Amino acid sequence: MPPAPLNPRNLGTMIVYGYPERPLGDDLNIAARLGAGVVEVLPQWQAEPDPVVLRREIQGRGFQLHSAHGCWGGQTIRADRVDLGHTDERTHRESVDDLKRCIDWLARAGGRCLVVHPGGMSQPEETAARRDALARGLIGLADHASASGVLVCVENMPPGVYPGSRMAELFSLVAELGRPELGLALDTGHAHISADVVSETMAAGALLRTTHVHDNNGRQDVHLPPGLGTIDWDSWASALEKIAYDGPIMLECIRHFRSNPESLNGSLDQILERTRSRSFGS
Repeated sequence: MPPAPLNPRNLGTMIVYGYPERPLGDDLNIAARLGAGVVEVLPQWQAEPDPVVLRREIQGRGFQLHSAHGCWGGQTIRADRVDLGHTDERTHRESVDDLKRCIDWLARAGGRCLVVHPGGMSQPEETAARRDALARGLIGLADHASASGVLVCVENMPPGVYPGSRMAELFSLVAELGRPELGLALDTGHAHISADVVSETMAAGALLRTTHVHDNNGRQDVHLPPGLGTIDWDSWASALEKIAYDGPIMLECIRHFRSNPESLNGSLDQILERTRSRSFGS
């Protein structure tokens, strides 16, 4: 007999906020059709939209704000560029300062996890220097987050980010820093391009706190809903069970759902039910 089912992981989806051409209500309608209980927000950071309004709107629709995607690259608040692994002192300082602003914003919005990139495109020979910069940046963010209860989650990247394209590198660094304010975020699409979702999930292990879930063909980061690419979702579900992950399955394919509303009509149900389950039987 299969084991008795336990509480399912929460289903979530990415939404955007502060973009005039993308009304918040439209994305919340998609979340409702998906049956999501939690959301991750990508704010228009440069505009710093009101987090209290977001909190009220999300709670009014019956959702919980789990996470926000922090500034990265050219998506900034005041910095010219956000890159936590950058070795230029000014760029690094401005990157940390912008992400501290993201922490404060998320705390006011009532969220828990801030997802951050470990850095931008770089060269293998830069790994040691960029790792040191990333470590200093994460310590600064952990210190800042300690009073607010926000958890800073470092996301695995596609190939070409040193360190950061492989989860083992990020696990090693976050474990070494030993700060409870730090964790990991697994992006299934990035993992499928850099290696595979199972090995990258196992590498994240007990430090995995949240996810970005989407599919692709193993070559391009196209953010398809699960089942429209080549990821083996049953194997990934088993990997989640092995590491006892109980955080949300956070879909990061909102753009596809907007453009292809027919994809919301139940085709995801079987895959999502499998990944949300915490028990597997034959």
